[in-house]
Amino acid sequence: MIERVARSYVDALGRERRATPETVARFEALIGDEAHDFVAPTRVLREGEPLAIEVTLPAMSWPESVQWSLVREDGSTEEGTLPLRDAAVVRADHRPESTYDTRRIVLTGPQPLGTHRLALEVAAYGRASVHVVVAPARAYAPQGRTWGIAVQLYTLRSARNAGIGDFADLRTVCRLLGERGATYVGINPLHAPFRGDPEAASPYAASSRKWLNWLYVALDDVPEHASAPVRAVVEQPGRDATIVALRAREVVDYAGVAAAKDAVLRACAAALDSNAARRDAFDAWCAVQGEQLLRFAIFEALVARFGRELTTWPSTFRTPSSPDIALFAATEQTEIHYAMYLQFLAAEQLHAVAEDAAHHGVQLYRDLAVGVDANAADVWADAGAYVEDVSVGAPPDVLNTQGQDWGLPPPDPRGLGREGYAELLAVVQSNCRDAGALRIDHAFSLARLYWIPRGADPRSGTYVTYPIDDLRGIVALASVRERCVVIGEDLGTVPDGFRERMAETGILSYRILFFERRLDGSFIPPEEYPELALATSGTHDLPTIAAWLRAEDVGLRHRLGLLEIEPDAATTARENDRRLLLDTLIDHGDLTPDEQDDDAAVIVAANRYLAATPSAIVMAQLDDILAERTPVNVPGTSMQYPNWRRKLGTDVDALATDGRLTRLCAALNEIRPGATP
Repeated sequence: MIERVARSYVDALGRERRATPETVARFEALIGDEAHDFVAPTRVLREGEPLAIEVTLPAMSWPESVQWSLVREDGSTEEGTLPLRDAAVVRADHRPESTYDTRRIVLTGPQPLGTHRLALEVAAYGRASVHVVVAPARAYAPQGRTWGIAVQLYTLRSARNAGIGDFADLRTVCRLLGERGATYVGINPLHAPFRGDPEAASPYAASSRKWLNWLYVALDDVPEHASAPVRAVVEQPGRDATIVALRAREVVDYAGVAAAKDAVLRACAAALDSNAARRDAFDAWCAVQGEQLLRFAIFEALVARFGRELTTWPSTFRTPSSPDIALFAATEQTEIHYAMYLQFLAAEQLHAVAEDAAHHGVQLYRDLAVGVDANAADVWADAGAYVEDVSVGAPPDVLNTQGQDWGLPPPDPRGLGREGYAELLAVVQSNCRDAGALRIDHAFSLARLYWIPRGADPRSGTYVTYPIDDLRGIVALASVRERCVVIGEDLGTVPDGFRERMAETGILSYRILFFERRLDGSFIPPEEYPELALATSGTHDLPTIAAWLRAEDVGLRHRLGLLEIEPDAATTARENDRRLLLDTLIDHGDLTPDEQDDDAAVIVAANRYLAATPSAIVMAQLDDILAERTPVNVPGTSMQYPNWRRKLGTDVDALATDGRLTRLCAALNEIRPGATP
């Protein structure tokens, strides 16, 4: 059996850790090899490679011939016959009942990019249908040395939103930054949350990675919003005061926002039938989305009825193929229609934002989470693609010496390929859509994931490997189809050869200023950054630069019980790092000695330093530019800290005249002028 479960590994602290025999045995039992008596269900090729397949048959079958027929993605066909004696034997397996030969059969020449179906038959010995995926050798390439600014969409304040940043606010930001010379506007994952549990706010533990977050729909951009029945809801006594209060809050009141938006959007859904053109557009869109959209909408209706814990549902509703699901759907047409309508609006508005942004020279830089919640719509729709009673996390590292358990179910390494990687391709391609770049969170998942027995200590887990060559091909195919640059977030314990294989596929590395150090702790100079990379000064999991300079994150982690060393020692270490960073920026000419106590100057200098790298993309953080001091997320916390809720202190409409933003954009344009996507 192929060794997919690591017996030992080296963690980010340089220590070798051994998995317990019990853990190894448990994981191997969950993903034991599937015996392919004839042929594997999926073959991933690179563009330009001949169509070659390995078949395993009794050795006595060698006088027979393989009959094959290929149906390509575009509907065209090709077929042929090949004598087995002409195929090379690559492996022999001497089983008790017979000897089996594995032969490599070259059926025909290179095939076009896409997903195709191959039918094989060898007399009485074997018959199978194989998914053939032809992927490009490289993902879509970045164009020049560009820059952008990242923002957490929900943090945006405006005088017109309903207490959470929305697609109309994003349109405003894209126009402004496009006019200032940016190529990209980065945003947090737009994945669909649990609509019935709005306070479950993490975009990295969503209900679906294929569908969108309805809370980002801008109410005043919905065409049905202007109808009389909807206006009656909007003009109800007390509603204006509620919206004003939601806008004024320092953190997003997800439950309040959801209630306020739901009331209006239900009225909009009811008004859809009054406009034949809009109803036709909705019906046409739903038809294109097909069965996947219907399943998602049914799931949302089921959650509304039974709650979000799948294990508490009646057993006949836990699988979408159950006959009871069709009966349930027939009685819940209004709720199902509403769920589909919300997705229609979100997709419509996101596409409109992307088109408008393009007119201003800027593209969206989207984010794909590593997984979904254990009770997610994606899990319910295809439970066989995930492994039960296991969660994904990370081994101990410098930030979390106890390890991390993210609570997400891992994809089944075997299940990924059973249907030609169709699910992965759909997820990546849907997140590349309406974007010029996509960040894949924890991209190591293409090679391996750290599995933890559910409920166990994170340190008791170990790594399980995934078919990286197949998976990077699927990512490249989605990237090329959507003309979207892909960035693989490769922070933490880097598997041997991982970055080299990503670079070979044209997937950018992800380099953070604070982590790019030499062994002596010094910051590496800009010229040593790789070209095929995105360089940035921070992420949603790190303190803002202003907070980092003052070691405020050290104090916060101490108060939350997350600090592994004495606070004084941590503060001293941070002061040393601060001094080292300031000296580096001064020596490089990005900061003058009399500016080192000026946060705005330091933030500009840090981004100038990164802009001097040869890296393809540099991303600044809007939180840094606006001198925010509190983090949006503290890794390792759930209820202890209000993650994914803090808003910006500056209104969207004020950004146009904000001198800090003007100064930062001017600095980036000076070093990276005139780049276009």
